[in-house]
This record gives sequence, C-alpha cells and structure tokens, in this order.
Amino acid sequence: MVRVIVGASPIAGHFAPMRAIAENLVQRGYPVTVLTGSQFRDPVERTGARFVALPGLADYDLSRFAEMYVEAGAPSGPDEPNFAFRRLFLDPSADQHRAVQELLAEAGDEPVVVIAETGFGGPRMTRLGVPGREPAGLIGIGVTPLTLTSVDTAPYGTGLPPDSSPEGRERNRVANRRRQETYYGNIQRYVERMWRALGAEGDLPFVMDSAVLQSDYFLQLSIASVEYPRSDAPKSLRYIGTLPTHAGSTVPLPPWWGEVAAARRVIAVTQGTAANRDFSELIEPTLRALAGVDALVVATLGRPARLTGMPANARLAEFIPFDELLRHTDLLVTNGGYGGMQQALSHGVPMVLAGQSEDKREGTARVAWSGAAINLATQRPTEADIRAAVDAVLTEPRYRDRARELQAEYARHDAFQEIADTVDELAARSR
Repeated sequence: MVRVIVGASPIAGHFAPMRAIAENLVQRGYPVTVLTGSQFRDPVERTGARFVALPGLADYDLSRFAEMYVEAGAPSGPDEPNFAFRRLFLDPSADQHRAVQELLAEAGDEPVVVIAETGFGGPRMTRLGVPGREPAGLIGIGVTPLTLTSVDTAPYGTGLPPDSSPEGRERNRVANRRRQETYYGNIQRYVERMWRALGAEGDLPFVMDSAVLQSDYFLQLSIASVEYPRSDAPKSLRYIGTLPTHAGSTVPLPPWWGEVAAARRVIAVTQGTAANRDFSELIEPTLRALAGVDALVVATLGRPARLTGMPANARLAEFIPFDELLRHTDLLVTNGGYGGMQQALSHGVPMVLAGQSEDKREGTARVAWSGAAINLATQRPTEADIRAAVDAVLTEPRYRDRARELQAEYARHDAFQEIADTVDELAARSR
C-alpha cells in the first residue's frame, strides 16, 4: 500500500485537521508518517501514525512567539507585520523540504503521497526546481481561507467581496497588482531569494498562490458556496467539505451539561485557539451583552482561565467537543477561526462574527458573504453591537435558512473519503 507523509506546521489550527486526516488514514490501513513540531508528539502517536519531529527552524513553539520575535531582531515599522508570515511559514520551508526528502529516500522505490496543509511549503520546493525526489503525488489541504489570486477577487487580506463584472475585474486586476508590488513586495522578494538559494529555477509563482498551483490536487476544507467563485481557478482545486472534530473525545462534559440539552435556546461564544489571550475582545463583552436574555450562553475558553462576575445565564468551560456543542447551539458568536466556522455551518448554525487577526478578516468576510452570518468587522465589538447582531440573526429567518442550505451542501461531502480517494488516484498514476 502507498505510504503517506502528512506535513503540518506546529500551529494548533493547522495541526488539528492534519492530525485528524492522519488518524483516519491509519484507520483505513495506510502507513502514515506525520511531520510536525516536537510539541505534538503525543497527539500524533495516539493516532497510530509514526511521528517525526521537524528539524531546525521548522520546529518552533508558537507560545514562544514573543521570544522568537526578539531573538530574530525583527524590524519595527511598515515591515513588522510581515515578520510572523516569514518566520512561521517561509523560513521553515527549507528544513521541511530536507525532512521530506529524508523520508522519501527512506521509502526507496515504494510510492509515497505527501499531504501538506496550506502553510507547510517544504514539499512544494521540488515543483519549483529545487533538487530532490518527487513523491508519487502532492496533495494540498486548505486549512485557511483560499489565498489564490483571481480575476474575480480583490487582493487577499483586504476583506473585500468578489466582483466578476467588467468593472469589478478591472478593479481586481489593478488592486491585485498594486497589492503584490507593495504589501506583498518584500515578502515576495524574500521568498524568491530563498527559493533561488535552494536551487529553484525559471519563473516563480506569487507566494500566496504557490500552495494551490504547486500541488497535484488542492483540497479546500470548505464548500463552494462559502468560498469566493473564481472563474480562472485550476481544475486541481476541489472543495471537500469539513472534518468532524474531536471524534471520540475522552474529555468529560462539564457538570452543568444537562442544562444545555434542556435549554430552550443556546448561544455559544468562542475565541478559538489562536486569538484567545484577551477575553475582553469578544467573550467578556458577549456575556455582558447577553445577560438576562432568555438563552443559555456557553463560552468555551480554549485554555485554563477563570472569569469573574459572570451573568446568571452564562456557563464557562475550557473545552467542549465542538461537534457536541454545535448540536445544541442556535447561534455562534465567534472571532472567526476558519475550522470553527466551517463546523458551525456544517451543523446549520448561523453566526455573529468579530475578528480581524491572523486570517480572520478574510474568513469572516466569506461567511458573511455566504448569507449565514453578520460580520461586525472588528476585533473589539461593543456590547450594543453584539446584542443588536444577535437579535437580528435570531429574529430574521434568512440567516438560519441560509445556514441550513449550506448544511445540506456540507452533507453531500465526505472529506475523509475524498482525501483517501485522492491518495489512491495519485498512487495509481505512479504505477
């Protein structure tokens, strides 16, 4: 049977879906090796997959990011926002490439398919002319909003909606060129120097397009109706729905869980796993805004913490299996973690969104564009704005109706099966 290498950046939101994919492939009988940060050894080994730690700059711990910033002598001023992108997703690619090459050499003549999430660029190096063995196939997994440039879309990161009219396409053409020359200019020059130093040849792709264009297939963990349409997208781009989360979780439900099942209405609020250091951004104002409403308000914190002065209708938990919570949820208030929004829509849950960090400006804009959410388009919404948006989503049927339409579209996909089928397709080509 074909061997599988799964590559994941050591970031919770990138690692979690890749771990689930690895576990499912192991259950199907594939020999799987997972390449990721050393901090994730235990969760990988619990899947039955082989764990291999990434070397060098690729093996970082995001909890030390502030120290990494200082150690690297990161710049201040206009180039400062680019540091995280370079350090987390570009600098590790050379070490990722070497680690993948060692595993391919170890496999000898056996076919190997590599599965890499959006931010794990090492396996794509050989597609740019960098010397090394080619796997039987390379599958990209989209764990963030799709970054692919298109004539139909505004530049990634602006949060603007798509426009395929003649006027819109001209706007997009000019704006994309300007954005690539200015905002992404330093990043593009930086990555091209790095690629060339490793041996890349010929014309090199725009860095934000590379994940899609250099993969044999790019499988986006979403549905077509929640991603901007691109008339010029390659046929190798496929939408596969979303993954079930925390299947078989052994984490006990909180002692008050019976109240959730019995409640007339449940509103959940979360800041996910990345932007959850400051609960005053969303969780705390949401709990205050919804104090006294006829609903049970459940906040999942994502880390050990204690909040004081909570309203009587609020319940707090560090962690609740998200699928289990969403089965009882009427509305989700979230800062826009990509996977969490996909999960909510797959359960037919409409949302109120408030997040601008990481990739959240783009993710929240897409879900609002789909018609299943109100996007407050801020990192720190006011209590009044939260309450008004919650009231609107709960009282206007169009949000719930649209969420249920999208739920039906997710239900037509089986992401795990589609990934396994793609592995088999690429392996068969190599025989």
